Amino acid sequence: MAENDVEKAIASPSDKSHRNTRRWGRVLQLTIVTLFLVSCVDFVFPFAHKITADNALQTKDPSEEGIASPLESAFLGALDENLAGVWSEKYTSVPHLAGQGVELVNWTAEKFREYGLKTDIESFDIYLNYPVEHGLSLLKDGRNGTRVEYTATLEEDRLPDDPTTDGDDLVQAFHGYSASGNVTAEYVYVNYGTREDFELLKSARVELTGKIAVARYGKIFRGLKVKFAQEAGCVGVLIYSDPGDDYYRESRGDKAYPEGPARNPSSLQRGSVQFLSQNPGDPTTPGYPSQGDVKRVDPHDSIPSIPSLPISMREVEPILKRLNGHGLNVTSIGGERWVGALNGFDYWTGPAPGYSLNLYNNQSYDIRPIYNVYGNISGTDAGGEYILVGNHRDAWIKGGASDPNSGSASMLEVIRAFSQLMEQGWKPRKTIVFASWDGEEYALLGSTEFGEKYAEDLKANCLAYLNVDVSVSGKTLNIASSPLLNNILEEALRLVEYPEGGTLHDHYFGRKEKFGILGSGSDYTVFLEHLGIASVDMGFDSSFKEPVYHYHSNYDSYHWMSTMCDPGFKLHNALARYLGLVALKLSERKVTGFKVSDYARELDLYFKEIEDRVPIGWLRVPSGQCKKTIADSLAIVGDRLEKLKKRAGSFDYYAQELQALWDEPIPWWKRIALHYRIAGLNYKLRYLERMFVHEEGLEGRPWFKHIVYAAGRDTGYEGFALPGLKEALDDDDPVAFGKWLRIIGRTVKNLEKTLKHAKH
Repeated sequence: MAENDVEKAIASPSDKSHRNTRRWGRVLQLTIVTLFLVSCVDFVFPFAHKITADNALQTKDPSEEGIASPLESAFLGALDENLAGVWSEKYTSVPHLAGQGVELVNWTAEKFREYGLKTDIESFDIYLNYPVEHGLSLLKDGRNGTRVEYTATLEEDRLPDDPTTDGDDLVQAFHGYSASGNVTAEYVYVNYGTREDFELLKSARVELTGKIAVARYGKIFRGLKVKFAQEAGCVGVLIYSDPGDDYYRESRGDKAYPEGPARNPSSLQRGSVQFLSQNPGDPTTPGYPSQGDVKRVDPHDSIPSIPSLPISMREVEPILKRLNGHGLNVTSIGGERWVGALNGFDYWTGPAPGYSLNLYNNQSYDIRPIYNVYGNISGTDAGGEYILVGNHRDAWIKGGASDPNSGSASMLEVIRAFSQLMEQGWKPRKTIVFASWDGEEYALLGSTEFGEKYAEDLKANCLAYLNVDVSVSGKTLNIASSPLLNNILEEALRLVEYPEGGTLHDHYFGRKEKFGILGSGSDYTVFLEHLGIASVDMGFDSSFKEPVYHYHSNYDSYHWMSTMCDPGFKLHNALARYLGLVALKLSERKVTGFKVSDYARELDLYFKEIEDRVPIGWLRVPSGQCKKTIADSLAIVGDRLEKLKKRAGSFDYYAQELQALWDEPIPWWKRIALHYRIAGLNYKLRYLERMFVHEEGLEGRPWFKHIVYAAGRDTGYEGFALPGLKEALDDDDPVAFGKWLRIIGRTVKNLEKTLKHAKH
């Protein structure tokens, strides 16, 4: 035994106690010094992580609206040079179907690195289809047998003015996740192909079994049109774009693209026919990441078993004309809303005796890699919290100037501007992560697999997800978000000029009263509706009276964007400014800029709208196994929502007080104590959206776990509030309604308690 060990062994208890006291004293001193040294940048100089030029240490008065901070002004100044058109031209120069376009994968990663981001590329192994060949013929029975009366080319015109529409690398017309098949059958017109449309046809005794359904685009996600046709017994589906849904039409004297704003008659809309409202992501790995040697299941719970094809309005006309006078005139079923504006078609249901279609669709299915590109800017806070900003990169065609590459261009502009700030010494308070997703068009693949793989980290550390899919397809700004973000979203609107005059705030709230509800159809879905992360989707959309947006067509091209939709790429620039400001406002404030009272008010409004729909006969129905009726439970939830609104207002006021204190020049030891008070409050804010996650999920589609927001079960794209209650009403199921009342009431009560525990 060494001498020191002997001394330790024979030391008296009092000696040990004395040494322990000195040891813990040194530990305490070291802890205090370490806290001070590690955090002095934030505690002593709370704005030192911002750029140091041009009065950068001045802070913004929270009461001042429409005045940018020095940091925000520097960011906006960096975007005075507008390179969005350069990025758009690059992204639209080569085909980039999901899993393809490796050139753009590498180019995107190179740009991320060039602008100072720590960059990674990650692949997932996805069940995907690529088109092989297809065919569509109109057949006529005659005395000498069946003959081909008409054959559709299923191709778009190649335009000399638009280089993207020509070449040997064009992507043929097809549907993602469509089934292969070769079917010959009579056909019927089914309007938009909604569930209601099929129910009306059934009630009118229009035979659907064994028929090919011809539906027009619009109203609901295309995959649900195929789903409802399949459930009705149809053996195939054609989907076309009807000029009756356009403001500009050649039949009214408007010229078609590229000469004018009307729809080019040969344009057709590719797209996915996956059952979007069932669950997104790889259909063979529902709820878990599709990577490596994983268990795969039969995908047909979420993709069709019957073939489908897109077709142009020009090529569908000779097919639908043959239905005139056969079956029922559609006005007798659904009125004028069933009538479009095709030339020569009088809008009858069919089928037409003696006429049939041969629909041939050959798809190659395999497990194929897709590629996400990530880049991050590390923040100065040590807590691990981050903001995620995403746009998808894949497109159905070589172009995709609007969807998705207007968003790609705008996001890259944000990164370029942040790079200039970093060159001046800026680092964000919270880490900002950028993601270029792959496979969004098929089924939100890259984002969903990422969300499922990193679920625990995202739920623990991701503050918010900012999504820009289509940043520009028209001139009308649309924003849909979690109400937690409303405050920051509105503030940022005041700081960006709208290219046609005024601010984005003037433009947006001159048309709308509030921000929209998120449904599905883009990469925010996994973050909000599966993981409970506050999310927003933003972009300038095409309004009814604007030039036709050739969605998922070869004419969504750089030429169309630069000459007709956004000459000068000014809207791209405005969206980049707005997206970057929202990210900065989320990152830079010591107190997270969420406003809980906005959420509480929205919840109360959603609940009152549902309450007004409850049948009187339901009010006496038991609300579960207890003695309470549905009327009792409605009253309880309503009372709890009133309490929540009051508590949320008090909580928001407390948060504002803490931020105001932090902005004052106070001693460092007080700043340490304040830091931990703020950390506790921010913790509650970060996890607030998670409180709306119900792990069992919605009835029949457990992947969707958010009890406040979900994609409409029968719409896909459109979002609905309080989906459990809404679907119970739609299904005439008071038992399910009572169940969801209890779930919502319990959640609201827990949320009110959480806010109450903050020290006011």
